[in-house]
Amino acid sequence: MIWGAVYVVLAVAFVVRVQTTDDLPPEPVQPLPGERLWLPRVHHLLLAAVLLGAPLERLVTAGAVGRRALGVLLFATGVFLYRLAGRDMGEALSPFTEPRQGAALVTRGIYRVLRHPMYLSQGLVAFGAPLTLGSRRTLALSTLAALVLFVRVLREEEALARTFPEYSRYAARTKRLVPFLY
Repeated sequence: MIWGAVYVVLAVAFVVRVQTTDDLPPEPVQPLPGERLWLPRVHHLLLAAVLLGAPLERLVTAGAVGRRALGVLLFATGVFLYRLAGRDMGEALSPFTEPRQGAALVTRGIYRVLRHPMYLSQGLVAFGAPLTLGSRRTLALSTLAALVLFVRVLREEEALARTFPEYSRYAARTKRLVPFLY
């Protein structure tokens, strides 16, 4: 029962955006003309399938007992990092692969260390959520989601390099996804 409650709290913290100031929300982001949207759509669909699949699998099966604490740790770290990266991204935040028009390259906060902390956070959530509930079969979707995230990282880096002349210097001094390693 406790694992389910923890899961719900973390899932809500991940999905629900709370506005903490009286500022107006930013204008909705629109894709650039001709931008291919299949990759962001597949990415979001797989992440949603993981978040919904884990509790559905848990309802059908008893769920594995082991590694639930690890799942909570991964899930909670992913949610925290997601919120931190989103805050640091600010007005440049976009669900699309191409950078938001008029946005500057974000190199502050967590982006001083990692180029794609938001994708790292989503990967942590994708693996942590099923482990929290002991949903081992859903981990197959997590693996697929991680592969799509990796492709998205590569495509986004191409777009960032095209948009920001200073991106190559930034990329040379920061890691892509894993602090101090990659």
